[in-house]
Amino acid sequence: MASGEPTWLDAQPSADSMRRSGLGATWANLRARHGMQAPREAAMAGMHLSAGIARRWERLQDTVAAAREAGFSPVLFKGGAIHARWPETRETRPLSDYDLIVPQAQVAAFRAFLARCGFRSPIVGSRLTQRLSKGWMVWRGEGASYENLDIHARVTEPPVCASLTRTILATRETHDGIRVPDPHDSACMIALHVARSGMHRPLHEYLDLLRYVDGMAEADWHRLRARARDHQLRPALFAALRQALHCLALRELDPPRAAALETRIDALGRDIGALRRRALDRVAPPDHPLHPDPAQDRPLVRRSLVLWAATESSWRVMAAFVLYGGARLLDRFTDAGHAGDRDEDQVP
Repeated sequence: MASGEPTWLDAQPSADSMRRSGLGATWANLRARHGMQAPREAAMAGMHLSAGIARRWERLQDTVAAAREAGFSPVLFKGGAIHARWPETRETRPLSDYDLIVPQAQVAAFRAFLARCGFRSPIVGSRLTQRLSKGWMVWRGEGASYENLDIHARVTEPPVCASLTRTILATRETHDGIRVPDPHDSACMIALHVARSGMHRPLHEYLDLLRYVDGMAEADWHRLRARARDHQLRPALFAALRQALHCLALRELDPPRAAALETRIDALGRDIGALRRRALDRVAPPDHPLHPDPAQDRPLVRRSLVLWAATESSWRVMAAFVLYGGARLLDRFTDAGHAGDRDEDQVP
């Protein structure tokens, strides 16, 4: 994907490797881009990926245009920013939903606007829980016309990474008429997402991270390090890049690129305190597998520990646990919570 060299696509992956990586459709579409055939099943998956993303991207543009007319200016971030910034990735980057973020003060009005557009959304938990949540899901349509979005008021539960929320919302960068974060905030957001999930993310998110970082000039790389410092996410960026290096097998596939990336990772590691670095090495080691053995991995505990180690403001993480965890516990005792929560929307 980085080199554009079709020779990298000659070898046919096993069905198991395509299933575990989630990149079977990506592989088929990359081959098609170079006039190379793929097995029927992979080729069909690639066509479905391209057609589905094209439909959903067109509908997203319509929704964002209508939002602008209604006085809103949402920012598209996470995987959607990849589709906006690099249109060619819309046939190779799988995506389950698009993520939009609006200021907290606009949440109620934006929810009402989306309802007028035909979107439905679950009301999960009490008002306090909703205010402390990072966002909610909305959807409309069925079958081929099904469309779903994740709407956020912040990048994660407060008060963690409030500065990243502010700078993403303040972005002036646009692509295809849609606001997106700049590359530095985008890389920080991916690192936060990886850490927040206990280092368990699909392979394409590590590809996203390298798409930003790999091509950065040295001056831009230093700006990213400064931005990660401002957002207190240097450990998260360090751990996510180290995980990408391992899970994408760069040392074996492209040693020169791996060496250049390792130099940057080592420099970032020197910015991290010794105690936090040791904690990261324990809970997010450099050889942590993409698919760990479930019997040796407790997701809830792991997510908690990794988020604590990967953010440089431990008290904010503890405050998020107390605030959001307390609100959810109160919901349970008062029957204010409702079914429909998704794992990703829980505090780790």
